[in-house]
Amino acid sequence: MGNGAAKRAGKALPTQPLWARSWVNFGKDGSARPQLGDVLVFRRGETSGHVGIYIGEDYGAFHVLGGNQSDGVTITRIAKDRCIAVRRPVYKAAPATAKPVELAATGALSLNEA
Repeated sequence: MGNGAAKRAGKALPTQPLWARSWVNFGKDGSARPQLGDVLVFRRGETSGHVGIYIGEDYGAFHVLGGNQSDGVTITRIAKDRCIAVRRPVYKAAPATAKPVELAATGALSLNEA
């Protein structure tokens, strides 16, 4: 998901973009306050990971748009404590929609996005 979206937007891809954890080097740090459109990198096991796009958040989870979540393109709730990086695309001028989004906590937390 992140690979195709970043490429279409003309953003520089990290080396090895098919490896989720390589996205910790994408764009710039956005961890102070995640916002719509940020790339989130999650740990999944000791060395593997998952990457998706920030859609919003509730008290304990990020709502993440991903292209390989339950074998489809979905928005999934993933626990905030699994997030290892929040990366923001480098904008010439950030879009007005690039801001934090508070959502209601509904649905189960994902434990494995595969």
